Amino acid sequence: MTRTHPLALLLLALACDPGPAEPGPDAPVVADFEICDPVADWDTLAVEDALLAQINDLRREGGRCGDLAFVPTPGLAMDPALRCGARLHSQDMATRLYLAQVDPDGVGTGPRLDALSYVASTYAENVGFVEDQPAQDPAAPESPEPDPERAARAVLLSWQDNPSTCWKLYARELSALGIGATPGSLERKELDPADGLYFTATFAAP
Repeated sequence: MTRTHPLALLLLALACDPGPAEPGPDAPVVADFEICDPVADWDTLAVEDALLAQINDLRREGGRCGDLAFVPTPGLAMDPALRCGARLHSQDMATRLYLAQVDPDGVGTGPRLDALSYVASTYAENVGFVEDQPAQDPAAPESPEPDPERAARAVLLSWQDNPSTCWKLYARELSALGIGATPGSLERKELDPADGLYFTATFAAP
């Protein structure tokens, strides 16, 4: 009887797994719910999609979070309902000037998913803030447009550096993702407020 080495089985499974399907040209950006209407036409789509691509690059390579090692795993699919929820949470953080998964009223990720009728077998969430980069030339008449790839990389690195947020980037049991990014100002202790982007990344498995 021929036995196949477990590593060979793992590599075969990864090779046969097509990963998330690419959304079609008519796929909605956010779910078609009234609650999503205020965040449906944001101009931060490029940075959200850049962050999705960078997270999926990490997953396909595998990596480490402290003492935990993660094997390569398929990428995540952007889910319109999760993106709506992530955008709404980022908007709330920017409006009420806080940075946390749980809002000042004590509402966390689970109730926000319930409000969108999203039934998840498991879920997790990361939030972050990326300060605007100063202009390279202070004498320039206009600051350069924000670089989506750079902003996405900055928040991703902050999550990789924290064990409590890092594992969510690689977890195989999570298969869907919603990302919401919006401009805002973050108040800092003993420092002037910083302008930048608030990020929410909501991970889930249906």
